[in-house]
Amino acid sequence: MSQIEELRAFVLIVETGSLTQAADRMGIAVSAVSRRLRDLELRLGTALIQRSTRRLFLNETGQLFYQRAKTVLSTLEDAEQEVQNAGGALSGVLRISVPLSFGIAHMSTAIAQFMHAHPEIHIEMDLSDKRVDMIAEGFDAAIRIGNLTDSSLIAKKISSVSVLPVAAPSLISQWPQLTHPNDLAKMPVLAYANDRSPHDWHYVGPDGKAGSLNITPRMSANNGDVLRDLAIAGLGMVSLPTFLHYEAINKGLLQPLFPDYDWSGFDIFVVYPKTTILPKRTRVFVDFISGLYGRSPYWEVIDRTALAG
Repeated sequence: MSQIEELRAFVLIVETGSLTQAADRMGIAVSAVSRRLRDLELRLGTALIQRSTRRLFLNETGQLFYQRAKTVLSTLEDAEQEVQNAGGALSGVLRISVPLSFGIAHMSTAIAQFMHAHPEIHIEMDLSDKRVDMIAEGFDAAIRIGNLTDSSLIAKKISSVSVLPVAAPSLISQWPQLTHPNDLAKMPVLAYANDRSPHDWHYVGPDGKAGSLNITPRMSANNGDVLRDLAIAGLGMVSLPTFLHYEAINKGLLQPLFPDYDWSGFDIFVVYPKTTILPKRTRVFVDFISGLYGRSPYWEVIDRTALAG
């Protein structure tokens, strides 16, 4: 058995915490991964991983060896990449995780540009609002919106997005006495279920005073596209990031509610795992996507007549 394959199996077992997940990543049987780990420990003459009925964990020797093994594999991958790229073209597989609605609305053109520039890179893009375990599931990069909680990842801000409550003009016309955000509590509401606090909408007024609106949803869903379309149909107001409804606002299908108030917002990041040597194709993608949208992205460009209502 190749010593390199033994090292790969060992590193993946450590990073995924599971023989089964390591086997899935390598595309081989669990028994083969177990055998590679056993052969490695026999060759070294010491145990690296302690096993219990529920989990695997590194002993002190295993921790030291893991760092060295990771460096060896990263150096080897970088050397292979340099040789492959000697002719100028980047190659290999790039696995990317992207939030569903953002990916559908705003990543197709970006990925097309990247693929035209790097035709030898094979893209695997997962579109889901589920926050994947990048290391365990083998992703090279991911787009994340909002708060970041995983300290094992490196994050680079690529843009930002504001949040704006909206409703169809036909619905707003039924509520002529809207003079303060608190008045919105009377209206039917569509809520995004994945929000941390879907029943509380926070705002800061033009005078700098903060407040919050407690709402009772008529409907909730975990997809912003569905909620936007239901709002266009006049079934309720909804608070969404502008990248989801800026076009509907500019077409007059939706009207912002109290746009002079600050309804918070989020930063958008590209994240990637911490590693000794980042594969060049990942680094090039991170640099590409970081410079694409800018500080004033197109989804923040809203017709002033729409804001005026």
